[in-house]
Amino acid sequence: MKRILKRDGYKIGFASNGLEALKRIKTMKPHIVISDFKMPIMDGLTFLKRVRKEHPEILTIMVTGVSDVNIAMEAINDIGIYKFLIKPFDFNYLRTSIQRAVEILELRHEKTALTKKLKERDALIRQLEKEHPGITKVKRDQEGNIVW
Repeated sequence: MKRILKRDGYKIGFASNGLEALKRIKTMKPHIVISDFKMPIMDGLTFLKRVRKEHPEILTIMVTGVSDVNIAMEAINDIGIYKFLIKPFDFNYLRTSIQRAVEILELRHEKTALTKKLKERDALIRQLEKEHPGITKVKRDQEGNIVW
């Protein structure tokens, strides 16, 4: 996985357990976190719950060799992970999942930027209305045409 993702141009960080990963997340500030279910010190569900609570902007992917429906349901429904992959999985599917996650993150960023721009425009309109009362009012005739 490391080799494939590096070759695809992703900046990769690794940790040997969940506690170490939580520390590294604070310094690396990743956009996507991939975790195994079985890890030393803390299992993947506990780890991803903490990631979700402390860093809700991060998209998470869980991989596991355990095909337990309850684990998958908790991971998706309660924790809100983006993807749940059961080993062995097709690396092309992982690549596609990561590409889709990147697209989601880009859309989130675009939404945030557009929302900010909309709020700025609304503030400008409110200021103009304050300075020039009635400027935002539109007069229409009975047919709905704008009347000057």
